[in-house]
Amino acid sequence: MPATVAEREETHSDRSLVKSTGVQLGIVVSGMFSGGLAAISYYAPGLEWLAHGFLIWIVLGVTTTAGHTLRTAVRRASTALLSGVLVFYLGKQWVHVLQYAGAEYSVDPVRMTAWLAVAVLAGITCGTVFRHIGREGWSAAIATTTAIGLLSGDAARELYPTLSADPVFLVCTMLVVLVILLLAVVSKRQFGRIVLMALPCAGFGLALLLAAELLERLTW
Repeated sequence: MPATVAEREETHSDRSLVKSTGVQLGIVVSGMFSGGLAAISYYAPGLEWLAHGFLIWIVLGVTTTAGHTLRTAVRRASTALLSGVLVFYLGKQWVHVLQYAGAEYSVDPVRMTAWLAVAVLAGITCGTVFRHIGREGWSAAIATTTAIGLLSGDAARELYPTLSADPVFLVCTMLVVLVILLLAVVSKRQFGRIVLMALPCAGFGLALLLAAELLERLTW
Protein backbone atom coordinates (compact mmCIF):
# COMPACT_ATOMS: atom_id res chain seq x y z
CA MET A 1 0.00 0.00 0.00
CA PRO A 2 1.50 3.39 -1.03
CA ALA A 3 2.64 5.60 1.82
CA THR A 4 0.52 8.63 2.57
CA VAL A 5 1.89 12.17 2.33
CA ALA A 6 2.02 12.38 6.12
CA GLU A 7 3.98 9.12 6.34
CA ARG A 8 6.45 10.27 3.70
CA GLU A 9 6.95 13.58 5.49
CA GLU A 10 7.46 11.75 8.80
CA THR A 11 10.03 9.43 7.19
CA HIS A 12 11.86 12.39 5.66
CA SER A 13 11.82 14.17 9.03
CA ASP A 14 13.25 11.10 10.76
CA ARG A 15 16.03 10.80 8.17
CA SER A 16 16.87 14.49 8.51
CA LEU A 17 17.03 14.14 12.30
CA VAL A 18 19.34 11.12 12.03
CA LYS A 19 21.55 12.95 9.53
CA SER A 20 21.67 16.08 11.68
CA THR A 21 22.51 14.03 14.77
CA GLY A 22 25.23 12.21 12.87
CA VAL A 23 26.75 15.47 11.68
CA GLN A 24 26.73 16.94 15.17
CA LEU A 25 28.33 13.80 16.55
CA GLY A 26 30.96 14.01 13.82
CA ILE A 27 31.70 17.62 14.79
CA VAL A 28 32.14 16.65 18.45
CA VAL A 29 34.36 13.68 17.55
CA SER A 30 36.48 15.89 15.28
CA GLY A 31 36.97 18.37 18.10
CA MET A 32 37.81 15.62 20.57
CA PHE A 33 40.29 14.06 18.14
CA SER A 34 41.96 17.44 17.59
CA GLY A 35 42.19 18.08 21.33
CA GLY A 36 43.54 14.61 21.97
CA LEU A 37 46.14 14.99 19.24
CA ALA A 38 47.24 18.32 20.71
CA ALA A 39 47.45 16.81 24.21
CA ILE A 40 49.66 13.95 23.03
CA SER A 41 51.81 16.32 20.96
CA TYR A 42 52.35 18.51 24.02
CA TYR A 43 54.66 15.83 25.45
CA ALA A 44 55.96 14.37 22.17
CA PRO A 45 59.46 15.56 21.20
CA GLY A 46 59.39 17.27 17.84
CA LEU A 47 55.60 17.67 17.78
CA GLU A 48 55.18 20.40 20.39
CA TRP A 49 54.20 22.84 17.65
CA LEU A 50 50.90 20.97 17.24
CA ALA A 51 49.99 21.77 20.83
CA HIS A 52 51.22 25.38 20.90
CA GLY A 53 50.16 26.60 17.46
CA PHE A 54 47.00 27.35 15.54
CA LEU A 55 47.34 24.70 12.83
CA ILE A 56 44.96 22.11 14.29
CA TRP A 57 42.39 24.71 15.28
CA ILE A 58 42.44 26.51 11.93
CA VAL A 59 41.85 23.22 10.13
CA LEU A 60 38.98 22.49 12.53
CA GLY A 61 37.50 25.96 12.15
CA VAL A 62 37.64 26.04 8.35
CA THR A 63 36.40 22.50 7.73
CA THR A 64 33.41 22.87 10.05
CA THR A 65 32.23 26.28 8.82
CA ALA A 66 33.14 26.91 5.16
CA GLY A 67 30.06 27.34 2.99
CA HIS A 68 27.48 27.19 5.78
CA THR A 69 24.98 29.72 7.09
CA LEU A 70 25.98 31.96 9.99
CA ARG A 71 23.94 30.07 12.58
CA THR A 72 25.16 26.64 11.48
CA ALA A 73 28.77 27.76 11.15
CA VAL A 74 28.88 29.36 14.61
CA ARG A 75 27.23 26.34 16.22
CA ARG A 76 29.59 23.89 14.51
CA ALA A 77 32.77 25.85 15.22
CA SER A 78 31.84 26.49 18.86
CA THR A 79 30.96 22.83 19.44
CA ALA A 80 34.17 21.59 17.82
CA LEU A 81 36.43 24.04 19.64
CA LEU A 82 34.77 23.52 23.02
CA SER A 83 35.13 19.75 22.81
CA GLY A 84 38.69 20.17 21.53
CA VAL A 85 39.80 22.44 24.37
CA LEU A 86 38.10 20.26 26.99
CA VAL A 87 39.79 17.08 25.73
CA PHE A 88 43.11 18.90 25.37
CA TYR A 89 43.26 19.88 29.04
CA LEU A 90 41.91 16.61 30.37
CA GLY A 91 44.09 14.68 27.93
CA LYS A 92 47.20 16.57 29.02
CA GLN A 93 46.60 15.43 32.57
CA TRP A 94 46.14 11.81 31.46
CA VAL A 95 49.26 11.81 29.25
CA HIS A 96 51.32 13.49 31.99
CA VAL A 97 50.35 10.81 34.53
CA LEU A 98 51.19 8.06 32.05
CA GLN A 99 54.52 9.58 31.07
CA TYR A 100 55.66 10.57 34.55
CA ALA A 101 54.50 7.76 36.82
CA GLY A 102 53.92 8.94 40.37
CA ALA A 103 54.03 12.62 39.48
CA GLU A 104 51.14 14.73 40.70
CA TYR A 105 49.30 16.75 38.09
CA SER A 106 45.88 18.32 38.03
CA VAL A 107 44.08 20.60 35.63
CA ASP A 108 43.92 24.24 36.68
CA PRO A 109 40.15 24.90 36.58
CA VAL A 110 40.61 28.67 36.23
CA ARG A 111 42.93 28.27 33.28
CA MET A 112 40.72 25.69 31.60
CA THR A 113 37.62 27.80 32.13
CA ALA A 114 39.38 30.79 30.57
CA TRP A 115 40.27 28.76 27.49
CA LEU A 116 36.76 27.32 27.24
CA ALA A 117 35.49 30.90 27.16
CA VAL A 118 38.05 31.66 24.46
CA ALA A 119 36.83 28.60 22.54
CA VAL A 120 33.29 30.01 22.51
CA LEU A 121 34.51 33.41 21.32
CA ALA A 122 36.75 31.75 18.74
CA GLY A 123 33.84 29.61 17.57
CA ILE A 124 31.69 32.68 17.05
CA THR A 125 34.52 34.41 15.21
CA CYS A 126 35.40 31.39 13.07
CA GLY A 127 31.78 30.78 12.21
CA THR A 128 31.23 34.40 11.27
CA VAL A 129 34.39 34.74 9.19
CA PHE A 130 35.40 31.36 7.78
CA ARG A 131 31.92 30.48 6.51
CA HIS A 132 32.59 32.79 3.54
CA ILE A 133 35.54 30.71 2.30
CA GLY A 134 34.74 29.24 -1.10
CA ARG A 135 32.50 32.09 -2.20
CA GLU A 136 33.02 35.09 -4.47
CA GLY A 137 33.66 38.57 -3.06
CA TRP A 138 35.73 40.57 -0.60
CA SER A 139 34.24 38.89 2.47
CA ALA A 140 35.47 35.53 1.20
CA ALA A 141 38.89 37.00 0.40
CA ILE A 142 39.18 38.43 3.92
CA ALA A 143 38.10 35.11 5.43
CA THR A 144 40.63 33.20 3.36
CA THR A 145 43.54 35.50 4.09
CA THR A 146 42.67 35.67 7.78
CA ALA A 147 43.00 31.89 8.03
CA ILE A 148 46.24 31.99 6.05
CA GLY A 149 47.42 34.96 8.13
CA LEU A 150 47.01 32.97 11.34
CA LEU A 151 49.04 30.14 9.84
CA SER A 152 51.66 32.64 8.66
CA GLY A 153 51.86 34.08 12.16
CA ASP A 154 52.41 30.57 13.49
CA ALA A 155 55.22 30.04 10.99
CA ALA A 156 56.82 33.41 11.80
CA ARG A 157 56.83 32.57 15.51
CA GLU A 158 58.50 29.22 14.85
CA LEU A 159 61.09 30.78 12.55
CA TYR A 160 62.00 33.66 14.90
CA PRO A 161 64.80 34.38 15.69
CA THR A 162 66.86 31.51 14.24
CA LEU A 163 65.08 31.40 10.85
CA SER A 164 64.79 27.64 11.26
CA ALA A 165 61.83 25.43 12.14
CA ASP A 166 60.75 21.81 12.15
CA PRO A 167 60.48 20.70 8.49
CA VAL A 168 57.35 18.67 9.28
CA PHE A 169 55.70 21.77 10.73
CA LEU A 170 56.55 23.83 7.64
CA VAL A 171 55.32 21.14 5.25
CA CYS A 172 52.05 20.68 7.17
CA THR A 173 51.50 24.44 7.25
CA MET A 174 52.07 24.76 3.51
CA LEU A 175 49.72 21.85 2.80
CA VAL A 176 46.95 23.40 4.90
CA VAL A 177 47.46 26.77 3.16
CA LEU A 178 47.25 25.00 -0.20
CA VAL A 179 44.02 23.23 0.75
CA ILE A 180 42.48 26.52 1.95
CA LEU A 181 43.45 28.17 -1.35
CA LEU A 182 41.95 25.29 -3.33
CA LEU A 183 38.70 25.78 -1.43
CA ALA A 184 38.79 29.56 -1.73
CA VAL A 185 39.94 30.35 -5.27
CA VAL A 186 36.76 30.10 -7.33
CA SER A 187 37.85 32.52 -10.05
CA LYS A 188 40.80 34.59 -11.26
CA ARG A 189 39.17 37.71 -9.85
CA GLN A 190 38.81 36.06 -6.46
CA PHE A 191 42.46 35.03 -6.54
CA GLY A 192 43.37 38.68 -7.14
CA ARG A 193 41.31 39.77 -4.13
CA ILE A 194 43.05 37.18 -1.96
CA VAL A 195 46.49 38.40 -3.09
CA LEU A 196 45.57 42.02 -2.27
CA MET A 197 44.35 41.09 1.22
CA ALA A 198 47.22 38.72 2.03
CA LEU A 199 49.61 41.18 3.68
CA PRO A 200 47.19 43.07 5.99
CA CYS A 201 45.50 39.84 7.08
CA ALA A 202 48.88 38.23 7.75
CA GLY A 203 49.60 41.11 10.14
CA PHE A 204 46.19 40.65 11.74
CA GLY A 205 46.85 36.94 12.16
CA LEU A 206 50.17 37.60 13.86
CA ALA A 207 48.48 40.08 16.22
CA LEU A 208 45.88 37.47 17.18
CA LEU A 209 48.62 34.94 17.81
CA LEU A 210 50.46 37.34 20.10
CA ALA A 211 47.21 38.08 21.95
CA ALA A 212 46.66 34.32 22.48
CA GLU A 213 50.18 33.97 23.85
CA LEU A 214 49.59 36.87 26.23
CA LEU A 215 46.40 35.21 27.48
CA GLU A 216 48.33 31.96 27.95
CA ARG A 217 50.83 33.75 30.17
CA LEU A 218 48.16 35.55 32.16
CA THR A 219 46.30 32.30 32.86
CA TRP A 220 49.44 30.27 33.66
